[in-house]
Amino acid sequence: MKKSLLSALLVCTIAVSAVPSIALADNYDQQIQEKDQKISDLQGKQSDVQTQIDGLTSEIATVSEKVKDLEAKQDQLNKDTMKLQEKIATLKVRIAKRNEVIKSQARDTQVKGQATNYVSAVLEADSLSDVVGRVQAMSTMVKANHSLMEQQKADEKAVEEKVKDNETKVAEIQTNQKELEAQKNEIATKQAELNVVKANYAAEQATAEQDKSKLKKQQEEAKAEQARVLKEQQEAAKAQKAEQERQAQEAAKAQKAFEESQAKAAKEQAEQAKASAESSTSTEASSSASEESSTSSSATTEPKTETSSTTDNNTPAPIPSPSTGGNKVDHTGSGNMYAVGQCTWYVKNVAPWAGTYWGNGCQWGASAAADGFQVDGSPAPGSIVVFAQGQSVGTWNADPSYGHVAYVQSYNASNNTITITQGGMGFPTPTGPNTATLSAAGLQYIHP
Repeated sequence: MKKSLLSALLVCTIAVSAVPSIALADNYDQQIQEKDQKISDLQGKQSDVQTQIDGLTSEIATVSEKVKDLEAKQDQLNKDTMKLQEKIATLKVRIAKRNEVIKSQARDTQVKGQATNYVSAVLEADSLSDVVGRVQAMSTMVKANHSLMEQQKADEKAVEEKVKDNETKVAEIQTNQKELEAQKNEIATKQAELNVVKANYAAEQATAEQDKSKLKKQQEEAKAEQARVLKEQQEAAKAQKAEQERQAQEAAKAQKAFEESQAKAAKEQAEQAKASAESSTSTEASSSASEESSTSSSATTEPKTETSSTTDNNTPAPIPSPSTGGNKVDHTGSGNMYAVGQCTWYVKNVAPWAGTYWGNGCQWGASAAADGFQVDGSPAPGSIVVFAQGQSVGTWNADPSYGHVAYVQSYNASNNTITITQGGMGFPTPTGPNTATLSAAGLQYIHP
C-alpha cells in the first residue's frame, strides 16, 4: 500500500511540475525569436550606417582630390609667379639700362644740341642722298629708342598685371582650399560620429547575441529537464500500470474466491436440502410402519379411534441470494490509490468507504462482496452502481474491458430510475461530477 501511495504521489508531482517546465521551454523559443529579431534590426541599422559612412568616405575622397588638384594648381601658379617675377626683374634691369642710354642721349642732345648732330651728319655726308639717309637713320634710331622704351614699359605693366592676376588666383585657390579643408573636416567629423553609432549598434548586437546564447543554454537545460520529467512520468505511468494490473489480479482473485464461496455455499445448501429430503422420507417410512403395527394390534384387541398425525417437513431448496454483507472491511482511511480522472478514482473520492484495491469498475461487485459489503440489485441513494463490460450507461456503453462504476445520488421508485454522478476520461470533467439519469434495472449495487 505504501509503495502504491508513493507511486501515485510521484505521478501527481511529476504531472504538476511538468506543466511549468513545458511552458518555460516554450517561453524560451519566444524570447530567442525576439532576440533574433533585435539582432536582425541592429544588423540592418549597422548596414544603413555603413552605407552612410561609405558615402562620406567617398565625399572625403572627392574633396581630398579637389584639394590635391588645387594644391597642384597653386604650386604651378607659384612657379609661374616666380618665373614672371624673374622675367619682370630682368626687364626692369634692361629698362633701367635703356633708360640710362636714353638719358645719356638726352644729355648729349641738351649739351651738344640736336641740330648740331643733324648738321654734322649733313656736312659729313658725301651726297644729298647720303644726307637724307643719315637724317632718316638718326631719326629712326631715336624713334626706335622711344618705341623700345614704351614697349618695355608696356611689357613690364603686362607682367605686373599678370603677376597680380596670378596672385589673385593663388589667393582664390587658398580660399577654396580652406573651404574644402573645412568640408573635409566636417565630413570626417560626421564619419567619426557614424562610426560611434555603428560601434554602439555592434555593442548592442553583441549583447543581444550573448543574451541569445544564454537563452539557448537555458532552453537546452529546460529541454533536458523536460526529458527527465517525461522519463519519470513514463516510469511512473509504467509503475502505475503495473500497480493497476496487480490490483486487477487481486480483484480477479477476490472475484474467483467470491464465486467459489458462492458455489460452495450453493453446494452446501443443496447437500443440506438433499439430506433434509432423505430425512423426511425416512420419517414417513417410519410413520407408515408404526401405523401398520398399530392397525394390526387394534385388530387383535379392542377397536380404537384411528388417529393420523402425518408431519410434512419437506421444503424447497433455497435459491442462492446476493451477498447480504457482514464483517465489512473498513476502507475509510486507506486513501485514494486509483488513477486521477478514472471512474474508480471519482467514486472512491465521493464514497471513501469503498475499497482501495477493488480493481477495475466491472470487478467492484465481487471485490466488495469479498470484503463483506452487501451487493444486490436494489438501488438506493448513497450506494455504488456497477456496470459490466460493455453494459449500457444510459446514452453510452461502459468500456468493453474495464466496465464502469458510479455513485447513486438518488432513486426514483415511481419510474425505477437512478440519478448518478460519475467521473472518467471521456467526460468534459474527468474528475467529476458528471450527472446522468438512467434506468435502475439490471444493475448491481454496492451498499455502504
